[in-house]
Amino acid sequence: MLKNLPLIVILGLCFAESCATLYARSVAEPCPRPLPGSAVTEPADLRSRNGVLKVELTYHDAKQIDGSTRYCYIDANGNESPTLRVNPGDLVILSLKNDLADLRSEGAASGGQHLHGDHEKNGNPCTSGLMSRSSTNLHFHGLTIPPVCHQDDVLKTSIQPGDPPFEYRFRIPENQPPGLYWYHPHLHGFTKEQMLGGASGAIIVEGIERADRAVAGLPERVLVIRDQDLLHPNAPPAKSEPVIPKMLFDRDGDAANTGTGFGKPAKDISINFVPVPYPDYPPAVIAMRPEEQQLWRVVNASGLPT
Repeated sequence: MLKNLPLIVILGLCFAESCATLYARSVAEPCPRPLPGSAVTEPADLRSRNGVLKVELTYHDAKQIDGSTRYCYIDANGNESPTLRVNPGDLVILSLKNDLADLRSEGAASGGQHLHGDHEKNGNPCTSGLMSRSSTNLHFHGLTIPPVCHQDDVLKTSIQPGDPPFEYRFRIPENQPPGLYWYHPHLHGFTKEQMLGGASGAIIVEGIERADRAVAGLPERVLVIRDQDLLHPNAPPAKSEPVIPKMLFDRDGDAANTGTGFGKPAKDISINFVPVPYPDYPPAVIAMRPEEQQLWRVVNASGLPT
């Protein structure tokens, strides 16, 4: 809950020309993203009805000019990474279609891991265990649901591009605490790569006002903080930064903390896909009315070292 905020909360300075959000979809770009300096927009909400949430997601990838790959979940209405809103006790029926295209030809022969599965024998995603750059599955981060196929298994469940839509069907526990959770792929060996490409979204279990009455009725924002590979990896630090010792990196390739707050980071971050890239960190913009109070739900959807 925030009090006495000005009309516009600006993370830095913004020029009007650079704040236009580019969400226009095209055949060439299945995973459209805003430009640096854009206004932060809300993910679309998909809400349960009469105790059931039905969702259709298609999983896409898109090669970029710099060699990186974007990943995205698109729902039946064309929304990217929608927020799933449920209540304790709700039934979730989620259909996931793997439409990875750019990396499909690489297959398991190029970095894939075949983990005690039999997908090649009977095409069963539940027992596949085939982990490659063109495979996918879903993990529902924080939900207390069973680690079995069609619910939250990530050890053998692996959906391939040629498979029909795969159905996840599970019930939100009656005692699931209200709050913020999230979903992402959990392909062992490729999780971090796909999440750096943007494959994640929020899950909200309703009822937070029962835990804190002060937030009841407040307008909400869902802010998904993601990290990504540097947009400008060869750029020198901004001239406003002091000279600091050469950055050290840990075994996952992330920058060691120098305690200065300056220097070249290991990753850029984005806010609802609006990148805030090194070295100039152009602003993302969040607009609010004067003295408005809001409930901000913030997801740390940074990449995992797996």
